Amino acid sequence: MSSKTLFRLSGLALLIALPIQIVGFFLHPSGEGLAEVLSPTYGPAHLILFVSWMFALFSLPGLYAWQAQRAGVLGLVSFVLTMFAAAYHFYLLVYEAYATPLLAKETATQALISTDGPLAHGAGALEPVATALILLSFPLFGIATVRAGVLPRGSGWLQIVCVPVFFLGFLGFLLPPDVFDRIPSGVSPLAMMYYLLFLGYAWGGYALWTGKERVQASTAQTVGAR
Repeated sequence: MSSKTLFRLSGLALLIALPIQIVGFFLHPSGEGLAEVLSPTYGPAHLILFVSWMFALFSLPGLYAWQAQRAGVLGLVSFVLTMFAAAYHFYLLVYEAYATPLLAKETATQALISTDGPLAHGAGALEPVATALILLSFPLFGIATVRAGVLPRGSGWLQIVCVPVFFLGFLGFLLPPDVFDRIPSGVSPLAMMYYLLFLGYAWGGYALWTGKERVQASTAQTVGAR
């Protein structure tokens, strides 16, 4: 299989990952409490999100390789962190798709997966470190993309702004608790972050699918050399 075909397939997979991600969040219940975990859509929602991340995990190497020569050290480091983030989502989403609902059905283990329970997300002591690295990886890879100038810069900017948008979304805490708690998962701050992130991936994926950006970059380098 030629490298051109591999790049095109990577781009197509990133385009597919975006709508799957959206479907997963809209199917997800509005919270992570016991009642939501026992909802019949909780497990399937996480499984759908897992499929979205599966497309991303196998396609992000193509997104990086497309701009690797110009992305520099920042591009390499941020790519490694981004791959860690994707792999961690694999673990987290499979855990929440299968283990969490099973634990929620047993009275003796329900407290473990409550909102503040030790097995709420299965990460234990690693969760704070993993969360910090994940939130760092998204904007760093976006910055590397903007600086490289090979892929559309909008792709990088969407990755950069997704984390600030996530934190700004928590201004919703100013709303009455009963109102904030009823916000559908599909329009939650977390969902907004991932929509922007995967939109950025999809925008870059479209460039891989069409091949236009790389041709333009190569042409610009040729003209500059003359």
